[in-house]
Amino acid sequence: MTSASNKPLPSAFEGPDDSPGYLLWRVSNNWQREQRNALQHLGLTHTQFVVLAVASWFAGKEALTQIRLSQLTGSDTMTISQVVRVLEKEGYLARIPHPKDTRSKVIKVTKAGQALAKIAVQVVEATDNKFFMPLGDNGQALMTLFQKLLK
Repeated sequence: MTSASNKPLPSAFEGPDDSPGYLLWRVSNNWQREQRNALQHLGLTHTQFVVLAVASWFAGKEALTQIRLSQLTGSDTMTISQVVRVLEKEGYLARIPHPKDTRSKVIKVTKAGQALAKIAVQVVEATDNKFFMPLGDNGQALMTLFQKLLK
């Protein structure tokens, strides 16, 4: 074992590949690159896809505001505001008056947005399946671990 004085950094790890945070960062970058490439032909970023998919998923279940979309996606409100604006300009989302709060708008998925979301979710899931395929039967265990980390 290398003594602490011989290490270039005062780390608990022998090297970057021993750090769970570093490995997660690398895996995340690889996964994001795959998703970005897969969604590019649909004209969507992954963040736009997530907002469109979540809005589609919760359509009719609750009045989705930008703040609620922020909570559901785990994204900051400024990001959600920018993404909703772009998706609204593209005709995939619309902002309509809130039924109870006159200061708020409800985010509604348009027919074009629903059609795009149906295609995009298949693209994203196929990309996920290909990306996570090397895990084989460990995929469900990874999901359980991700869910623990999010709690």
